[in-house]
Amino acid sequence: MEIFPAFDYGRAEHELDIILPNHPPGIKDSKTVTFTSKDVSLQLDVTIDHGSEDAETCPAVSFKRVKKEGMLGEGIVAHIHLEEGQQVTFILRDNIENHVSVNITTELLDSQQHDTQTFWANWISKSLYKGRFRENVHRSLLILKLLTYEPTGAIIAAPTFSVPEDIGGVR
Repeated sequence: MEIFPAFDYGRAEHELDIILPNHPPGIKDSKTVTFTSKDVSLQLDVTIDHGSEDAETCPAVSFKRVKKEGMLGEGIVAHIHLEEGQQVTFILRDNIENHVSVNITTELLDSQQHDTQTFWANWISKSLYKGRFRENVHRSLLILKLLTYEPTGAIIAAPTFSVPEDIGGVR
């Protein structure tokens, strides 16, 4: 697993702080790494489900700092060996100072994933389009919905970056 954030479209430098360089078996604290730029701070939460009560069978996650050419800050790399029944989940979210989650469980994450999939399946099922390009139309609808600013309903301009400005124009 690798994470190399690029803040402000790769124009802003950032600092990396590894809070738990080795996420040992049985630890409940989830806040492991933070990435902080001038305007944004993100935290990486890690949960480990080893599939049994025996913490000895739990996979360990160790993070290593890595600097890549062209990046304005360091990233992290973790090598993990999982066996059947084991699960490691990574959540990258806004950093909350002194916030460490001890209640992120595999069951909670599975429930949230199920709820998300159900929402999107229900949303796209309202489409009445049945034509030849149904899959393409539905994928486009989903992307446009994802790029919609909920309070105003406005769609961001990014999906049109390669569309010609006028008919027959260049990209």
